[in-house]
Amino acid sequence: MRVTGALIIFFLLHSLFIKEKVEKQDQKKIFLAALFGVAINQLLFFKGLSLTSEIHSALIMITTPIIVLVMAWIILKDKITLFKALGIITGGIGVAMLISSGAKDITSPSSITGDICIMLNATSYAIFLVITKPLMQKYAPLTIAKWIFFYGFFLVIPFGIKDFVAIEWQTIPSIALWSLAVVILGATVLAYLFNILGLQYGNPALVSVYIYLQPVIATLIAVFMQSDTISINKIISSLLVFMGVALVSFSGNNKSLKARV
Repeated sequence: MRVTGALIIFFLLHSLFIKEKVEKQDQKKIFLAALFGVAINQLLFFKGLSLTSEIHSALIMITTPIIVLVMAWIILKDKITLFKALGIITGGIGVAMLISSGAKDITSPSSITGDICIMLNATSYAIFLVITKPLMQKYAPLTIAKWIFFYGFFLVIPFGIKDFVAIEWQTIPSIALWSLAVVILGATVLAYLFNILGLQYGNPALVSVYIYLQPVIATLIAVFMQSDTISINKIISSLLVFMGVALVSFSGNNKSLKARV
């Protein structure tokens, strides 16, 4: 449902605003981007989350920017600068501190199988970011988004069609349907579109390091809604995250300035 909903929206937006075709030799690259960024990424994440704890999942996802850094170095020959390395390590420490401070795994046990699924999911997403970067030099973000979800649709259908057919729509509460709409529009359409758009202006490491902001923003919302409280540990960990993101951002901007000169 997530992939199908996003595919319909991206097809409509592309037909309204973009008039460009993808060259035949690039279709294979887009298929690989769909395989790693839509199919493997999402299927392994949901499977892993069902088998392991939320805390383990969040902590393992911290490895994504590190994997991106290594993949970009191997595939794109992107240099591992001191600022990038320091930023990713600093941000990772901040996220680990933030998540661990509120860790409650009693009702959600972890498993090695689930942890492996989440790790493979993080690796898959890292490969997706690195594969997509060169494509952004040639095509509009909506073009890439449309095609990766087109291929992604056919890749996930065999795994989801049985459960989809079994849905009893009349028993689903309205709040769940609204939640589904948020997942499709916010966590899928906007998330993928902005990630791809970000790759047009920055490197994969810069795009991936913003994953670190997710638990920080979640904590701020929880504090604002009075379901959590602020503490020195949370302030320090959040500052480390922002410092890490700033270091990687500075590295990306510095590279852009040198290229212009």
